[in-house]
Amino acid sequence: MALNEHYALGIGCRMGVDGGLGGPMVKWSVASLSAPELRRPGSGETDVAFSCPRCSKPFTVKVESEGKARVKRRIYLVLGWTLLLSLLVTLPLLFHFRGQTREESDTSTNPVGVLFALSAVGFVAGLTFRSLGARYEGVKKFRLVRPDGTKTAWVQGHRMF
Repeated sequence: MALNEHYALGIGCRMGVDGGLGGPMVKWSVASLSAPELRRPGSGETDVAFSCPRCSKPFTVKVESEGKARVKRRIYLVLGWTLLLSLLVTLPLLFHFRGQTREESDTSTNPVGVLFALSAVGFVAGLTFRSLGARYEGVKKFRLVRPDGTKTAWVQGHRMF
């Protein structure tokens, strides 16, 4: 999904939890809040207030400008793809060094262990950063607004989609 000056807020309100064979299943009521007047700020970030369509609780989110969100998305994608492409170097080296024997008197670090760790980190972190970059929208810091006007860091029963 391409980033532009408009954005949509996907909010889920927990309806209930059912126990099943595979564990608890959470039922969500998901709503997408979008309107032509929902525009990103020109620069920086801004707080946007809204209420849950199902239970009417007040919330706020921080929305980043289009430029800032695009830069962060590109950084995540480039970092993810770079880590995944590093596997083209580390995996062949791992297979090459795996078959070699070492002298017992050799006290240097085992290159197979180091290459295995680098390959594992590159795979896991690469997939994580690539998936974060693919779905990054520049909407963050989902907060519940209490009656006294303070914002909570923990929002129970709701989540952003």
